[in-house]
Amino acid sequence: MSRNQKILVYVTGVLLGFLILMVLPREEKQPKRHPWHAQTAPDGTYPMTLTDDMGREVTLDRQPRYFISLAPSVTETLYAMDMGDHLMAVTKWCDYPEAARELRDAGAQIGSMDQPNRETIAAYQPDVVIGTDLTPSEIYAAIENPPKTVALVLRQESMEDIIDDIRLIGQAAGVPGKALRLMNRLEAEKAEVLARLAPHRKEPPRKVLFLLSIEEGGQAGWSPGRDTWVSDLIGQAHGINVAGELGPSWGEISMEALLSLDPEVILVRDGENPEAQARLQAEIASLPQHPVWRQVRAVREGRVRIVPYGPLNIPGPRVMEAFKAVAEGIWE
Repeated sequence: MSRNQKILVYVTGVLLGFLILMVLPREEKQPKRHPWHAQTAPDGTYPMTLTDDMGREVTLDRQPRYFISLAPSVTETLYAMDMGDHLMAVTKWCDYPEAARELRDAGAQIGSMDQPNRETIAAYQPDVVIGTDLTPSEIYAAIENPPKTVALVLRQESMEDIIDDIRLIGQAAGVPGKALRLMNRLEAEKAEVLARLAPHRKEPPRKVLFLLSIEEGGQAGWSPGRDTWVSDLIGQAHGINVAGELGPSWGEISMEALLSLDPEVILVRDGENPEAQARLQAEIASLPQHPVWRQVRAVREGRVRIVPYGPLNIPGPRVMEAFKAVAEGIWE
């Protein structure tokens, strides 16, 4: 083949290649999703007045777009409703889902729940700040600047509170439909757990002690009192929260109280990381040799169960995972 023929073949191939590329279907480049894509509140619903869990009336003059979360449960709920792109900042404890951790670690965090940075919150100029009663009331009074910035305060003492707060957050965020879908899913999951519990309703409820941890040296950790969401899970799982006798809130369990409560089942929340999980397993394995623990019925009968950390750490959309784990820990 001559040089000119080679050039002709090359040029012909290049032209054919261009023609093929031109006739092939192209994938259209999708525009970047609008950061307020998910809001679905109908027009004409504003101003809207909501009553939060503290009995405060909160008025939204317009559909809010920018939110700050003062609690991991709020953060998780907004992400579960596909509203994470409306969050401007979260607390230093907000690490679920991964997108929340990324937002926090990128610098969009306002400190702790009990002492958030007021100046940082004010600088963000959010439409709505959503938190819980774990943040002092004076903090809300200081950061509110209605109608520009309003605060919504939640209190989560039961499974029903958690589900109802999803509805309230959905209303405030302008996505009542998304909230309803999430609530319906949780109610269906709850029904499944209750169905599995049905055969045990014929038996006496079991005395249950829930511990956040077992400390080094065998010291019992913190436990939920009667007016807490974990205590409600125990009750709905046909158990009796024995720590409810000690008070309405969370408190440390002394060794004397451990003996007097004498639970039939002990549920211990798992460690946050592999190192903590391994330490907890070692502590539980040593309980039958401990001079106090070995006298407790749950230890004698081998009913010390580990329940998952995440769902039993945050009173949010994973509440039915927590309910299932508690029910299985008590009865299976």
